[in-house]
Parts: sequence; structure tokens; C-alpha cells
Amino acid sequence: MSKKKFVNFEFLQKLGKAMMVVIAVMPAAGLMISLGSMVQIFGKDNSTAMWIGNIVSNIGWGVINNLSLLFAVAIGGSWAKERAGGAFAASIAFILINLLTGSFFGVTSAMLTAEGATTHTLFGQEIPVADYFTSVLGAPALNMGVFIGIISGFVGAVVYNKYYNFRKLPDALSFFNGKRFVPLVVMVWSVVIAIVLAIVWPLIQGGINSFGIWIANSSETSPILAPFVYGTLERLLLPFGLHHMLTIPMNYTSFGGTYTILTGTNAGTQVFGQDPLWLAWVTDLVNLKNQGDMAGYQELLTTVTPARFKVGQMIGATGLLIGIGVGMYKCIDPDKRKKYTSMFLSTIVAVLLTGVTEPLEFMFMFCAIPLYIVYAILQGIAFALAGVIHLRLHSFGNLELISRLPMSFSAGLGWDVFNFVICVIVFFVVGYFVSKFMIKKFNFATPGRLGNYIDDDVQSEDVSEDQGKAKTGAAGSKAERIIALLGGRENIVDVDACMTRLRVTVKNPDLVAELSDWKNEGALGLVRKDTGIQAIYGPKADVIKSDILDIL
Repeated sequence: MSKKKFVNFEFLQKLGKAMMVVIAVMPAAGLMISLGSMVQIFGKDNSTAMWIGNIVSNIGWGVINNLSLLFAVAIGGSWAKERAGGAFAASIAFILINLLTGSFFGVTSAMLTAEGATTHTLFGQEIPVADYFTSVLGAPALNMGVFIGIISGFVGAVVYNKYYNFRKLPDALSFFNGKRFVPLVVMVWSVVIAIVLAIVWPLIQGGINSFGIWIANSSETSPILAPFVYGTLERLLLPFGLHHMLTIPMNYTSFGGTYTILTGTNAGTQVFGQDPLWLAWVTDLVNLKNQGDMAGYQELLTTVTPARFKVGQMIGATGLLIGIGVGMYKCIDPDKRKKYTSMFLSTIVAVLLTGVTEPLEFMFMFCAIPLYIVYAILQGIAFALAGVIHLRLHSFGNLELISRLPMSFSAGLGWDVFNFVICVIVFFVVGYFVSKFMIKKFNFATPGRLGNYIDDDVQSEDVSEDQGKAKTGAAGSKAERIIALLGGRENIVDVDACMTRLRVTVKNPDLVAELSDWKNEGALGLVRKDTGIQAIYGPKADVIKSDILDIL
């Protein structure tokens, strides 16, 4: 009998992929808010411009304010055997669980806005309504943030997978057999889960509230250590594809802080996590300044410190990692450097513009492990800088950063931008010299040196064309060759992709080709864990997934 593993890698990689469906839309939502604010900043004396800007901003806020529902639909659709059925079942679970958790505690809509309103847990403990409840789809509910979306998504998908083909009802009730039986079971399970959450969630929420308060106050209690540990650990989890388990709670739940919007059409609405918090905070700063409320502006500017757990990643992607990339390029064998120029250039530009760092990180992650560890520590130091100097900026890459500059300057964050530029330059220099020194000192086989060559170079070392094709598994399209690398169609159980990784579940991992064969097919890296296989292809991973699914 095989031992049951404590951590199911296949489950975690599938969960990370499902969550990335939602995370991928966040840059677009942020861009809408930035563009809307930009229109209002430059057209503040024009009522039409203000109206248009408000509409554009609300497109982004519409996404952010409904993240929990989006998580439910994404997970339900990703996990179920039929995407539409799973998403629909998850939506039902989301609506009912939220509605019931509010009803169990007797919380009304009026109590949500009443100052000092309280209710009691099922054990009789008095709790403040404002700290434990929120409005979801117009009704009071326990304030579970995206966690309720994740829970609802699993309920919908699991119930759908188990009962979509149910056919045991008597003839008189045969109408409810099959897929029509799923909503009935979802309703039952929604009641059960709502009862369980009503019992346990107030305790969990108390812990989350305390952690969120610690995060908010850590700029005073732990200004350097907290972001350093977070930034270093986040990069160390990346090779296993598990970094989302750390970043998603920090960025999109009350673990990363809670903020109540002060101004505009969304005034009074709460947002959770580093990402929405920054957008709400900077929007309030701009609005307070435009309203002439300088006392409120100064208080908000000095009492709230967002993005402490994000700006280090921006410094790393824009400065440190680019410096390492240039250092690796300078270490390429001189006679082969020309062949690698376009590969390095395109990868570096992609990192600079989008903030997606994995394509460049996987160039040295496994072939120069000590360098990657040093990189993770330096990344942690970049995060820690937010506790030393003002670096109150946030973006998912420099394209988004540029779109947010007018809003940042209008909010009075000009010095933060200046500090960011200086940090980027310093970390670029550090990354360049550290990588160049370590690669040469320890003879790391980074791309373009010591045998770590692309396919053209391998063949130039007297490897025949036929041998090259044999390594890639089969002739034909790229998707067909990748299927061969995975051990053939019969060995493939599930195929998915996130932003940069082709994520595949296989029956027999021993049939999957080695890393060298994957590199011949353009993969930057390969992660194996039990039956879970991750091939790193960069932004084209999703296209490759679609091509494979078309063949299968």
C-alpha cells in the first residue's frame, strides 16, 4: 500500500492554476482604474471627462469588488468535468452559503452600516458586526473574502463531478436525474457548510483580523524582517510552483490588510489584500487632495503604508533580475553569444514590460542553484527596503507602472517614484556583478556555456539531425512532439496551463522525457512531483496547452 502524501502536489498545482484564472484579470482591472483616474486628473475641470473617468474606473472596481465570486466561478469551472456545469453549481453554492451565514447570526443590512452594532456567535460570544460581516450580492454575510469563493468553487465542482450522471430517482421524479440533480445536492451541502462556517469562521476571522492588523502595523513593529522573510520565501517557493499559496492570501484577502474606501462612488466599501488596498488608498489620496481636505490627506498618507509586500518584487523584476540576465549573457561563450542575443533580449524585455519573471528565472534556477538562492535573499532585501525608505508603489510590470504614474504623482508619491528608480539601478548593478562573479567562480552551466546550449549548438557538436528528432520524441507539430515527451496520449490524464507553465497530470511519470529533451522543444525548465509535471514555456504556455487539447 502506498503511503498517503501530506502534500498533494497535483492538487496544489491545479489549485494554483484555477486561481491564476482570476489573478490574470487583475492587471486589466488595475489598468481600468488607472486610466479612469488619469482621465479625471487631466480633465478635472470638465464634467464629461469626470463622468467618463468614473465609468472607466468602475469597470476595474467591478472586478475587484467581486473577486470572491470570480474565484468561485473559476475554481468550479476548472475543477468540474464540464466547465459550465461546475461554474453554475459553484455560483449557487456561493449565493446560498453567503446568504445563510448572514441569516444564522441575524445580521441585517441596517446593522452593517450602524456604528457599534454587535451580534453573537453560536456560542454566545459578542462580536462587532463591522469586523465580521460584509454585504455580498446585497445581503449580509460572514466576511470571508476570497476564501468563500474558493470554498464555493470546490463545493460546486465536487458535487457536479459526483452527481452529474445521477439516475437513481424513481420515474415520478426522473426530471431531476442527471445534471438537474446537481443543484439540489448543492443546496443541501450549502446548508451544511454554512452551519460549519457559522461555528468555526468567527474563530478563524478573529485570527485573520489579528494577522491583518499585524501586517498593517508591521511597518512599525517589524519594518524590515517581515517583508524580507516574505520576499525571500516567495521566491524560494517558485521552483515548486507553490508561491501562489503565499502571494494570493497576501494580495487578495484580509491577510494582506483591510481598507475601507473613503471617497467616491465606492465610499464605505471594504477591500482586502495588498493589490486592491493600494488602488483604493491612492484613489482616496487623489480625491482628498482634489477636495482640498489636506488634513485628511496628510493623515491617510502617514497612517496607511500599502504595497510593502509588493514593491520589492517590482524592484527585483525591473532591476535585480535584469542585472542577473545581463550577467548571464556576458558569460556566454564568446563564439556563441550572437546566437543567444535574441533569446536573452526577448526574455528580458518581456520581464521588464509585464513583470512575469519566470522565463528568466528558469534560465538559472536549476543549473545555478546557489545563484538562485542568493537571488532569493537579494529579492528579500529588496522587499525589506520598503521598511527603510518610502516605496509606496504597486504594479504588475512597467507597462502598468507607467499607466499609474499620473495617479501616483497626483497622490504626492513623486519621491517614492524617485526612490524606486534609484533602487532599481542599485539592484541592477548588484545583480549583474553577483551573477557574473558566481557563474565564473563556480563554473555554473548557465545558457550558452559549458554544454548548456540550445538545439542548434548541440547539433553543431556533431549531433545528427536524426538524433535531434529522436530526442524530441516524434516528428510533426510542436504539440505532437510535446505529447510524445509526456509519454504519449495514453499517459496524459489532464492538461492545463497558467501564465508561464504547462501543467500536466500523467499516469506514469517514468515515461516523461528528461529535461534535455524538453529544452530541445523550447522549455526553459521542468518541475516533476509525483504525477504532476510542469514545463516552463513562458507566456506561450497557454497556446501550447490549447494545441495539445486540440490533438487529444
